[in-house]
Amino acid sequence: MFKPRRIKLGLLLGMSLGMSALLACGPAQTTEPPSGGVSPQELKSQLTPSTKLEVAKERGGKFVFVDNTAFGNPNDPHLVVTATGRTYSVPVTNWLLKRDVFDPKFPIVGDVAKRWEVSKDGLTYTFKLHEGVKFQNVAPVNGREMTSEDVKYSIRRITADPELIVEKWKPRFQRRLDFGDIKSIDTPDKYTVVVNLKEPFSPFLDAIAHAGTQLIPREFVEKFPEKIITEGAIGTGPFMPADYKNQQVATYKKNPDYWKKDSAGGALPYVDELQILYFADPQTRMAAFRAKNLDFTAAQDKSQADSVKKEMPGIHTLTSTSLSLSNFRFNMKYKPFQDVKVRRAIHLTLNRQQFLEIIEQGEGAVAGPVTPKYADLANTMDWLLSQPGYRQPKDQDIAEAKRLMQEAGYGDGFAMSVMISSGSTAGDWASLLSDQLKALNITVKPQIVDYAGEWVPRATNGEFELAWMSHKVASDADSVLGAHLLGGAPRNYGKFDDAELNDLIKKQRAAVTMEERKKWAQEAEKRAFEVVPMVFMYDPYSITVAQPWVHNTGNLMGEGPPQFVDVVWVEKH
Repeated sequence: MFKPRRIKLGLLLGMSLGMSALLACGPAQTTEPPSGGVSPQELKSQLTPSTKLEVAKERGGKFVFVDNTAFGNPNDPHLVVTATGRTYSVPVTNWLLKRDVFDPKFPIVGDVAKRWEVSKDGLTYTFKLHEGVKFQNVAPVNGREMTSEDVKYSIRRITADPELIVEKWKPRFQRRLDFGDIKSIDTPDKYTVVVNLKEPFSPFLDAIAHAGTQLIPREFVEKFPEKIITEGAIGTGPFMPADYKNQQVATYKKNPDYWKKDSAGGALPYVDELQILYFADPQTRMAAFRAKNLDFTAAQDKSQADSVKKEMPGIHTLTSTSLSLSNFRFNMKYKPFQDVKVRRAIHLTLNRQQFLEIIEQGEGAVAGPVTPKYADLANTMDWLLSQPGYRQPKDQDIAEAKRLMQEAGYGDGFAMSVMISSGSTAGDWASLLSDQLKALNITVKPQIVDYAGEWVPRATNGEFELAWMSHKVASDADSVLGAHLLGGAPRNYGKFDDAELNDLIKKQRAAVTMEERKKWAQEAEKRAFEVVPMVFMYDPYSITVAQPWVHNTGNLMGEGPPQFVDVVWVEKH
C-alpha cells in the first residue's frame, strides 16, 4: 500500500475555487461568468488578488530568478511547444497581444498592438501597431523599426507557411493549427495588420496572445541554414542576450533602446541585468533563495513556501493558477487502450482527490478539459464532482470499472508501462497509480525518465504505452480541446481520434457568441468523459516567492519565464 509523504486533512472542494478568475478569450470580456460557470459566489477564491504596478523608486542592479523547470530548446521560439523552452527568448521579444500577468483573470492586453478590432462575423481581425517600436541594435537588423510586415512574417512562420519554412521542419511547428484557417494577412500600411480567416475561429486572439507567439525579424531567421534559429535571439524586447550555458545560466543586458515607458514616462526596463539560473533539484533551488542568491522563484509546494516565509519574514508570496493540464495519456497503439471499456475503467478507478491531496497538499482543483479553469465555458464544480470518476466515495465507480474490465476480456488485468518525467514527485505519481490500479489487477511498470532528453522525444513520437503528462496550457479552452483532443492535432500524442468529439470541438471553435461556444465546449467535455482520450487529473496552483527588495513581480501564468521583467525593480540591499 502506498504511504504518502504527507497528508493534509480537509475538504478538497475548497481548493478548486480560484480557477473561476480565468476568462475565456474573445472580443468581449465579462465581469461575472455566465450562468452555470464557476463563480466566486459558489466557491471562495484562494488566489492572490491583482497586483498594482508601481513606478520604480530605484533603477539599475540585477534581477536573478529561476524557474522550476528546464530551459528546453533555447533558440527558436516558434518551434518550442513547452513553456520551459521559451525561457531563453521571452526577455528578448514582444508580442502583438499578451496576457496581463498582474491580474488573476489574465485579460488580453495590447503589447506591440495599441488597439485591435474584430468584425461582427468573426472573420476579420485588425491590429493597429505602436509607432517607433525598434528591434535591438545588433546585426542584421541594426535597430530598424518593426513594421506590419514583421508581424505578418511571424504569424505566417509560426503557422508553418510552406513559403517560409523547410518542409522537414513542419512537424516541429506544433502550434501551426492554433490560429484557425487563415485566408490572408494584409498590411495596408506600416502600422496596420489585417488577418482574414476563412471561417470564424473563437480562440484566435488567445493564440495571438500566447507566450509563444513571439515577433521575430525575418532577416535574422533566414541567415541560418534551413531557416531555423540555432544560436542567439533578436527582438524588440527589454533585454539582449549576453551569455548562455544550457541547463546552467542565461544572462542578459538591458536594451538601451527599448520602446516602452512606465506610467510616469520613464524608460524601461528598470534593471540593468537579468540572470536566469537552472536548478534540477527544488531543494537546492530553495536553498539558493534562502541564501539570498535568488530574487524570485517558484516554490515546490505550499509547505515549502510556508516554511520559507516563516524563516524569512518580509518575503512576498503569490498564489495563482498554473494553467496546467495534468493527465494520464493513453497511446492508442497499445492494444488494451484501443477498447473504450478499458480506458473508462481506468478513468473511473483513479482517485483524483487523493493524487491532489498527497502530491500538491490539496493546493489545486480536480479538473476536466474545461471545468473549472475556463470559467466562461465551464460547468459547475458541483456537476464535475458528481460525474463518474470524480464522485466520492469511489465504491460505485470501482465496481463499474471491474465490470467493464470483465466485458473487455481483461478481468485478470494486464501489465503496462507508464512514462513519467523525473522530478521530486515522480515517485509519488508512480506509486499512487500502481496502488490504485491494483483494484483492476493492472500491473504498473514505471519508467521515470529525464524530461528534455527522453520524455519529450518519446512523447512526441508516440513511444509510450501510458504517459503522465503535465502540459502548460493557455487561457482559452481550445488550448486543451483543440490542441490535445482533436484528431490529428500536433499535441494529440496518443493519436486518439473520435468523430463526434472532433465535431463538437470544431463547433466550439466556430462559435461567434460566448453562449453558443459554451454549449459546444460543455458537450465536448461530456463526450471526452465518455470516450476517455486521457484521464484528466487536476490543475495545481503555482506559488512563487520573492525577496523583500524585489517589486512588481507578477503571475507566472504557467508560462515558465516571467513576462514582467521589463517592470520589475530591485532595491539596493
